[in-house]
Amino acid sequence: MNRSIASMLLATFVLRISTAVTGVMLVFLVDEMTRHRGTGPGVISLLTGGFYATELTGAIVFGVLADRYGRKVIMLLGPIFGGVAVFMTGLATHMPVLFVTRLLEGSSTAASIPSTLGFIAAETAQDERLRGRVVSLFEFVSLGGMLAVGPALGGVLWDAFGRTAFFLNCFSYLAALCLYAYGVSEVPRDRRSEISAAATPVRASIELSRYWKIATSRKVLLFAPTWLAINAILGLWALQAPLLLKGNIRDPSQFLMQGVSATTIGIGETVLAVVFGAGLLFWGTVYARFRRTTMLLMGVGAFVLVGIDVAAVNHLGGTSTALLGALGAVAVVGLFVMSGATPAALGLLADVSEGFEEDRSAIMGLYSVFLGLGQVLGAVVGGLAASWKGIDGLILATACLLAVGIVALVNLRAHEGAIRPNTVDTPGSMRDSIRATLPLAGGGRPRSSEAAVEDEQ
Repeated sequence: MNRSIASMLLATFVLRISTAVTGVMLVFLVDEMTRHRGTGPGVISLLTGGFYATELTGAIVFGVLADRYGRKVIMLLGPIFGGVAVFMTGLATHMPVLFVTRLLEGSSTAASIPSTLGFIAAETAQDERLRGRVVSLFEFVSLGGMLAVGPALGGVLWDAFGRTAFFLNCFSYLAALCLYAYGVSEVPRDRRSEISAAATPVRASIELSRYWKIATSRKVLLFAPTWLAINAILGLWALQAPLLLKGNIRDPSQFLMQGVSATTIGIGETVLAVVFGAGLLFWGTVYARFRRTTMLLMGVGAFVLVGIDVAAVNHLGGTSTALLGALGAVAVVGLFVMSGATPAALGLLADVSEGFEEDRSAIMGLYSVFLGLGQVLGAVVGGLAASWKGIDGLILATACLLAVGIVALVNLRAHEGAIRPNTVDTPGSMRDSIRATLPLAGGGRPRSSEAAVEDEQ
């Protein structure tokens, strides 16, 4: 692993921590600003919706710009946008200003993810084993920053410094900017992957219509509903649960709405992230032994288990310490199994990309689009559900989203062969087998993405 890759991974880790710290403290800031009006959940939903709407639309734009002007240039925009956003958040006294900061923070993520994923693809184009290690490390540092270190640090900083903590967080964005600027070297054009080399300025400027065709192709539409439902569920809990657990909106009939400190919430989120990360490592080692939809079915089943378990904790948790411990253990097991849905979904998305060899980046870029759409849906549904029935409302919303996801998953499993041919799950053999099934033309080259798109419509 060279210096550029190591610097990029470290910068990504720092940037994810900074983003998570800002997000966690924003929840507490909004709670402070709206405490006497009781509008916290709705405001959080609006702000988060703005963030993810900007991310999902900006990811397409910044992906094109990264291919046209260079990935490093776009990487630098991530911490710059984020630093400006967090500084403005520390000064904000009105909700419209906070909404602008969320748009800037969404632009930060939109700029950083496509450029860093494109950088990884280019740097590892000739080494599949290196690609596997770097992609795994990228997911690990992203998870560690966003779900482990960031939330815990955000809670501690808020309890210790309050609003001043936003200004302290500016230094984290500055550190990420320096790592990108001085540690990452742009990949020379002659070393870029086949896909990146094809993305000339002229090509990049006319791809939006074909991108839409790819995003709405049959293979993608088979996969999208389940992944959207999963992201929406994760989003509604991540966004609304901290506010409800803090207990400023209390319900005597719900055990989980009696109030805990911000630090406790942050530590709890860190524990959940550690369990989820351990599950990812486990499922990564057994990934090839299961069909993608089998892993997704187990993950969705774990969602059902955890939902029932949280409902039990919410209404029985105060009756017995032993019972509370047992329900907590069930939740840990469920979360561990649930984590397998993430690599399965990413594997399916990679399988989809095999049919579009000139557009792998566009296909894999749908990761951000689906994540953003799911989070926006989760923000809207979660805000309404939390305002209606608190934790019980989130549980009911989860059940509805799970019903949609299960129906879509059953359909996906019935047509899995349309996405992923029945081949051995090794990278080389799978790639060769898929290519062997594609009609060849023009001297044995795989058919163009244009032809693949037309076949999908």
